[in-house]
Amino acid sequence: MFEEEREFSLNPINFFQISADCLALPEAKKESFPLLSSRNYHRYLLPDTSALCIQNAFAEVALGWSREGIEAFINIKEQYQSSQYPNVSSGDSVELFLDTRDVKTSGHNTRFCHHFFFLPESVEGHSAGEITRFRTEDTHELCNPKDLNVSAQFKKDSYQLQIFIPSQCLNGYDPDQFDRLGFSYRINRFNGEPQHFSVTSDDYQIEQQPSLWSSLRLIT
Repeated sequence: MFEEEREFSLNPINFFQISADCLALPEAKKESFPLLSSRNYHRYLLPDTSALCIQNAFAEVALGWSREGIEAFINIKEQYQSSQYPNVSSGDSVELFLDTRDVKTSGHNTRFCHHFFFLPESVEGHSAGEITRFRTEDTHELCNPKDLNVSAQFKKDSYQLQIFIPSQCLNGYDPDQFDRLGFSYRINRFNGEPQHFSVTSDDYQIEQQPSLWSSLRLIT
């Protein structure tokens, strides 16, 4: 008997290279998360690519940058259920993928690539961390999870995550010399389909293919 052929399909996002603007953060002053203190907060929202991914959007993602690091605010419009560790993608979690040099010619993670996870609730003492996987020659030391800043606010039918990734956790991060970032995200749900930005996990190993991540222009 012949082996049954696997069904193959392409999402519309496979035909696009996603790019967007990432605005500079307002001056921090005394606020822990200056993005939220901005009167123009909605200018920091990333575009909704759910239609291109053939997915239902359930979260809004805002992103801003400064020389001190990257700040994100994620508004999940569904009730929090459960987080998991070490298999973070099987529960409620946010994964951010960043390439500080936005290299599109490499088929694997370079030393400038980063894969971070953030959990709404701590699991066995873990609430954030870097889990980037490299080839031997491209490895860099993973950041100290204590340097990653994450705060969660829970409501009846939704929750929000405030995230800050300091510059010391971003190998090669230098906005004065490189005004672009490679970027993607995966927002996971317990017993639900995730939301993606520039490439879907159904089609690719998003954590291993930075050439498929979007390009964010760092705008002052």
